[in-house]
Amino acid sequence: MNNKVVSKVISGVLLCSMIGYTLPVFAYTKDETVYSKLDASGDGYKTIVSTHIKNEENEDLIKDMSDLLNIKNTSGDETYTQDGNTFTWKANKNDIYYQGESSKDLPIECIIKYELDGEEISPEDIAGKSGNVKITIQYSNKEERIVDINGKKVKMYVPFVVVAGTIVKNEVATNVQVSSGKVIDDGTKTIVVGMAMPGLQESLGVLDKDIEISSDIEITMDAKDFESNSIVSFVTPKVLDEEDLSIFDKLDEVYSQVNTLQVSSKQIEEGANTLKDGAINYSEKSKEFNGAMNQVSEGVSSINSNYSKIDSGINSLNAGSSSLVNGAQQLNSGINELETKLSSLPESVSQLYKGSVELNLGVNSENGLVNGINTVKDSLEATIKTLSANVTTLTNTKNQLIEAGYLESDEIIMNLQKQITIDTATLTQLTSEQAQANLNALDNGVKSISQATQKLEQGLGQLNAAANQLPTALTQLADGSKALVDGSRTLQSSASTLRSGSTSLKSGMKKLDVSTKELTFANGQLTDGATTIANGATDLAEGIYTFNRDGVDKICNFMKNNVKDFTDRVEKLTELSKDYNNFTMLNEGNDGDVKFVMIIDGVKKQQESEQNKENAVLNDVLKDEKND
Repeated sequence: MNNKVVSKVISGVLLCSMIGYTLPVFAYTKDETVYSKLDASGDGYKTIVSTHIKNEENEDLIKDMSDLLNIKNTSGDETYTQDGNTFTWKANKNDIYYQGESSKDLPIECIIKYELDGEEISPEDIAGKSGNVKITIQYSNKEERIVDINGKKVKMYVPFVVVAGTIVKNEVATNVQVSSGKVIDDGTKTIVVGMAMPGLQESLGVLDKDIEISSDIEITMDAKDFESNSIVSFVTPKVLDEEDLSIFDKLDEVYSQVNTLQVSSKQIEEGANTLKDGAINYSEKSKEFNGAMNQVSEGVSSINSNYSKIDSGINSLNAGSSSLVNGAQQLNSGINELETKLSSLPESVSQLYKGSVELNLGVNSENGLVNGINTVKDSLEATIKTLSANVTTLTNTKNQLIEAGYLESDEIIMNLQKQITIDTATLTQLTSEQAQANLNALDNGVKSISQATQKLEQGLGQLNAAANQLPTALTQLADGSKALVDGSRTLQSSASTLRSGSTSLKSGMKKLDVSTKELTFANGQLTDGATTIANGATDLAEGIYTFNRDGVDKICNFMKNNVKDFTDRVEKLTELSKDYNNFTMLNEGNDGDVKFVMIIDGVKKQQESEQNKENAVLNDVLKDEKND
């Protein structure tokens, strides 16, 4: 694990492990330091526990429990009596310092492997050898617990942190590196410090590909006549105070806002689907109406063309009274034919008028197209506000996590930043000049449609009224033609009246022909606009669905599942850390603290003489503990 990953792990532990606690005040506090000697392979052969009882209440007698052997006072002349595992110290208001031996297994198991030029080798055989040396210290957490996380039984470990260190002489080794820590070279020697957190990867439930929390420490070097000093590992289940957990209280606000975001996005998606369905239906009906208008236009053109012949006949009738009878008969025949052809016109015009009324209602009513577009605009404005609020919330959350110790390269920070970037891009797109221009164009188009449908209804209303009068006029015309046949004088007079009326009728028919063609052309444009709206509404609905599926839903599910599970595991780690407060025994009602010092023998060419020096290391450490 390189230094960059080490930095990530350290930051993660300081922010997320949260395995410290604040000591309450009890009758006394028992502080244990467990010193263990391990051979060069990691097998323990001697454990001594140094204990400090803090007599905070200045008691004369202190009752203690311990399973240590050969207990002796290391500071002072206080004595004790023993009853099994119960010790009664005559404290005389003093603190008690004592030590004893233990045969219990440590909560952390340590195995050391040596490699020379890529081949594993025993510590005895590697002494005095030259080449590339790798020392791998493998730590195993033995304090396994089964705990409840969100209703599930999960295996977790007491959160031990191991810091190991040794000193390498530069005269026997160069290019010294450590996998998870630091090396400091002062010119004559290199100080190596590494860190491991056995079991934390499994306890947090994170994958190696997301973040690697190592249980091993690897030290590599180019050695000449290889020897190593002892490696000292400091092990503790305590890192920070409990108040550092307060950062997770703010996540409750984030969870609430995530729920609001998800509900709002679903409402927008439903509204977009409703708009899409309505626009598609409107487009289809508009195409049907356009087809009917083409038929009407063709019919009016045919009527106008045929009536020109009638008008020509009326002029001939008026000019030539000598052919009055024949003309009257022809006129009567033509009128009958016209009456037959125009018999269905009033009903067609009436249906056309009714369709224009429904169209006008579909566009301008309370649930029509105009209000639908306004609803879309309101929804877009609400979306912009929601996105803006989300960007602010996610940015604040990211900044709070960074202030609490997260790095920019942490997964949660990167995910937050990724979503901030997506939301900001979406917000920029929705508020861009192009988007506003498209929205304004849509608004203007709808307004034009609204005005056109109103004019269409008005024009067809007039046409309907005129068409309803047409049968009466044709009946009167037929009666007049019959009268012309019966009497030339009456016919001559009527012919003059008929000519005048025919001129007006011809003019009206031309206007009707022109108006119908204009109406057909306008309806064609309206149909094209309806198709464009339907396509746009479909694209909008699909875009919002994709945004919800690939953006909002993923963020919400991550916040509800991954982050919540992670924080619950961190809080459970805090409880496990609190519970692990002694190595030997502890009276109920008292508090304790425990730490471990594991001293691994170095590899020496002269094993026997150097072993005596290693034994002296433990004694020196215990003397320092006593003096402190």
